[in-house]
Amino acid sequence: MNSNNFSKGNILEATNRKLTKGYHYIIYFEGYSDNEFCGLMITHSDLNSNQKMEINHFEKVDKDNNAYKITFDETFLVLGKFIKSEEWGPFNKVGDLTSLGIEFINKNIGELDYETFREFYIRNKFLK
Repeated sequence: MNSNNFSKGNILEATNRKLTKGYHYIIYFEGYSDNEFCGLMITHSDLNSNQKMEINHFEKVDKDNNAYKITFDETFLVLGKFIKSEEWGPFNKVGDLTSLGIEFINKNIGELDYETFREFYIRNKFLK
C-alpha cells in the first residue's frame, strides 16, 4: 500500500493501467480504508457533465524544477468521488494541482458520496 504517501491534489499513475482498473490518471483526494483510497478521475472527455479544468489548476514542475508528466491538456474532471484499489499500484506521482486546483476539486467533488466507478456508471445509466 503506497497511497498513504500522497496528499490531496497529487496526480497519480497506476501500475495496472487496464481500462477497468487504473487506466485514467487519478487525483488523490483522501484515504478510505486499508486497501483503498479516494481518488478523482481526469479525462479529455467533455461528456456527462465533466467539468473543464483550467491551466492554473496544474503545477508545471515539481519542487526540484523537473517537468511533470501530467499538466493541463484540455483536461476535464469527472464528477465522482471514486474508491480506488491499492491493488492497482504501486502508484507514482506524475503531477500536482495548485491551490486553485484543490479549491476546484473541493467545490465540485467535496460533498459527493464515495462510490466505485461501476456504481457511478449505473447511477448515470451508462450501464444496464
